[in-house]
Amino acid sequence: MRLGLIGIFAAPVAALAATPSHATYWNVFNVEGERTTSTALATYDTATDMFTDTNRTGTYATTGGGQFSLNIVDSGSDGSTYWNLFNVEGERTTQTAFATYASLADMATDTNRTGTYATTGGGQFSLNIVGSGTDGTTYWNLFNVEGERTTSTALATYATAVDMFTDANRTGTYATTGGGQFSLNIVDSGSDGSIYWNLFNVEGERTTQTAFATYASLADMATDSNRTGTYAATGGGQFSLNIVGSGSDSFPSVTLPSAVPEPATWIMMALGFGIIGRSARRGRAKMLAE
Repeated sequence: MRLGLIGIFAAPVAALAATPSHATYWNVFNVEGERTTSTALATYDTATDMFTDTNRTGTYATTGGGQFSLNIVDSGSDGSTYWNLFNVEGERTTQTAFATYASLADMATDTNRTGTYATTGGGQFSLNIVGSGTDGTTYWNLFNVEGERTTSTALATYATAVDMFTDANRTGTYATTGGGQFSLNIVDSGSDGSIYWNLFNVEGERTTQTAFATYASLADMATDSNRTGTYAATGGGQFSLNIVGSGSDSFPSVTLPSAVPEPATWIMMALGFGIIGRSARRGRAKMLAE
């Protein structure tokens, strides 16, 4: 369920300071099956604006990494470190990877990377990571299998950002079964430290809107149970159908241990990107019912 992103660049790109003076929310846009349009990011002042894709405060094209930037499927922050998640659609050997940044603007444009990580800790399971997030205390990765219609979406938690980046030392795992078949469509999970949310998007569907569901706790988000609200991201019209990731930086500043780049793996990933070209988004199945 993706259309064009041409309209997202109609407004001038807004520049943000390296350290935002207030909490910022964002959505990541990526077009399925499209090989020339850059991944894009839109920012908002509130969670509700993000959920409904209204009142954008800025738009960015993530062109800094060249062809690699086309594979961004999620962006996140813990209030100090910012990251992008890279995943190649339809590719089963190149590892999922994270890149870190010092500012929102660098993350939004995929420039000035401060570190890169390959998520090798979970073996073949790590290839299915499609989203990531934190509530300022716990970190998590969201797993969704492309083209698979029976296995539930799953979420794994970690104690540190580095463990999340490498899919190592999991502290818990959850199956998002609370919403039944609707839960199979979760493509991202996030939090601003107070509200938790899941993002739902249907693969290969061109009429049903992207949607968010909110929760009061991490456990409810991880299992898709006890929803406190649902939102249809209609504010951007057809462009809103391309939302594949979301995030916020509204947390107390934390210190990330020095990143340990994995050159060999990153080079392999780069080669994989070069061969495959354009990536969009991984698994979707059925859609959120109000």
